[in-house]
Amino acid sequence: MLSKGPATTLQHPEETELMVRAFMQTLPTALLAAFVLSSPAIALPHSSTATAGPALLRTALQRDLDAYLKDRCPKEHCSALSLSVSLGRGTPDINLARGTTQYGSGPRVTPASLYQIGSNTKSFTAVAVLQLEAQGRLSIDAPIGNYLPQYPAFRNLTLRRLLSMTGGLESYDNTQAWLRSYANDPMADVPSDTLIRMVYPKIKFTPGTRYYYSNTGYLLAQEVVAARSLSKSYDAEIARIISSVGLKNTFYASHLYPAPIARRVVSGYYENNDPGFGKFIGKDMTPYSLSWAQGAGAIVSTPEDLVAWARAMYQGTALLPAKQKRELMSLVSVKTARRINVPTPADPAGFGLGVAQRNDPGFGPYWFYQGETLGFRAAHLYFPDSDLVVTLFANSRPIESNSDLHKLFLKIYATIKARPKS
Repeated sequence: MLSKGPATTLQHPEETELMVRAFMQTLPTALLAAFVLSSPAIALPHSSTATAGPALLRTALQRDLDAYLKDRCPKEHCSALSLSVSLGRGTPDINLARGTTQYGSGPRVTPASLYQIGSNTKSFTAVAVLQLEAQGRLSIDAPIGNYLPQYPAFRNLTLRRLLSMTGGLESYDNTQAWLRSYANDPMADVPSDTLIRMVYPKIKFTPGTRYYYSNTGYLLAQEVVAARSLSKSYDAEIARIISSVGLKNTFYASHLYPAPIARRVVSGYYENNDPGFGKFIGKDMTPYSLSWAQGAGAIVSTPEDLVAWARAMYQGTALLPAKQKRELMSLVSVKTARRINVPTPADPAGFGLGVAQRNDPGFGPYWFYQGETLGFRAAHLYFPDSDLVVTLFANSRPIESNSDLHKLFLKIYATIKARPKS
């Protein structure tokens, strides 16, 4: 699924708890080991040069991907890996694609091949909300009942709570209703209202008292965007945002992608154990509807475009005015749900509005997100101190214990840090 909530067996296109577990636990230790290999990299603005980059580093990174394809992908049922490394300072980005579009066959993937990016979609939804706030069309601290009267039991929830995973709502994709619905008809175009009502009207805990990863809050935010925007369309607002950042290979559809886009999407394979999903094991999930993900995880993109998106979010104020950018990056502790200025070694994980941050000894803060769908994994990391951005995509979703993608990130990071500086 989108992500994995704290006390569930599911993983979802946003993978926030997967992110909290695999990335927030395993990544930091190995990152520290990689960090001592050399001084921090220095990066700059995103470059659009598609496949250029320092030759030695490019070759070394290619070896890292090839080794994973050989050693791990047979165990994870993946056939393709795509990577973008943005060093900046006028250095062209390194964009690599290794493997084939289908498991065991198919054309070679290219840097322009598309992947489902899962919960990385959430930051697009958060930006859409914050842009509307900047226009004076809503407040993230106002009750959502002001905008969505059709959900009276949720009327006192706020967008800030929903987007920061402290709203107290169950994630619809953790329910038996959703599992049965998808297993019975994965081609169904399911409205966001239907998904929201799979958990309505229950609120699990007092909003603001706990962190609990829920995709439901992002579908409510999606509906607010549709209700309060001049276009009256979430799809149109996301398309406008994508265009404004100049993302040429990023697309959103709430159900099925049109053929010209769908043909560019790498096959994505299910290798998990969600209840009732046994018939999907080993299957390509791309022909099926993404209506179950929508504003919580339905975007397709490339690693290069996700690098550009990360820089647009975290740097400057072209995408969001200063106030809204601060709100995007305002954090609550994943441990306590209290507001924190920055994570610390004692409380190392924070969640913003569709983005997440860690702080580990020797590193300082870094921003990241890992997204999952039923057939894909996609993640980005941004290190402000060195201005380094790394994005990595894979075309399968194995069970968490069988996924070593975080280890590949560590190897890539070590390779970057050990590169010749000439």
